[in-house]
Amino acid sequence: MNAIESRYPKELLACRSILLLADELYQRNEAKAVLDNARCATMAAVGLYAKARKQADAIYLVALQGYGEDALILARSLVNLCIDLKYITADSDQTEARAMRWTAKGRVERRKFAKRVGTTPPDEDKINWTIKEALAKEWPQLIEKRAKDAGLEKLYNLPYRHGSSFEHSDSWSATSFLDLKTGFVDMRTGPSDRFVDLALLTLACAFAEIACCLGRFYDFDFGGAEHEMEKHITTAFPHEETPL
Repeated sequence: MNAIESRYPKELLACRSILLLADELYQRNEAKAVLDNARCATMAAVGLYAKARKQADAIYLVALQGYGEDALILARSLVNLCIDLKYITADSDQTEARAMRWTAKGRVERRKFAKRVGTTPPDEDKINWTIKEALAKEWPQLIEKRAKDAGLEKLYNLPYRHGSSFEHSDSWSATSFLDLKTGFVDMRTGPSDRFVDLALLTLACAFAEIACCLGRFYDFDFGGAEHEMEKHITTAFPHEETPL
């Protein structure tokens, strides 16, 4: 841990600062973040934000321990969430319709899983599954399309695609854990600083975007928080191509 703190002090500070700014932003505007049973979009926005906030801490802790590859897998998941949240909320005329499709997609997939393991979902008799399945089919299956529609193509093309290699354990990522030497092989299984910087950069960019998406959806009083987040990113990662 000390080695990571010594190697990436600015990057770690930027991530902590962005999370603190996001927490303060939410606390100042918490009364606006209401759940409306008549609006699927409110559940989508708050639910995705809550998941993202916990996952952000997980990425930070895993990276701090020197497990950059695993932090990058979590960061890729955060990017997926970021893309979906912005896709749902970016166009106010489409927000509710997209949230309904997102909700339907989740319910249908959960029902499929329940059937595979021989159980019955608790809402089996309460939902018109014909309607839900039709809505689920309208949710864009390709995340690349959702990223393009959300204006987050760089976030998709850089950390999401790179993280996919570790997520799916392809040949490139698997062999990167080996140090090939004459006559024998060393396995790189201990903590290191490999990919920690990319994981932290992805955390900073994706979570800042997520916090801003929630704020714009609920019309938060930002008080300059979005500009402070951007400043932390550009200061801590001046030589990196930020994926936003």
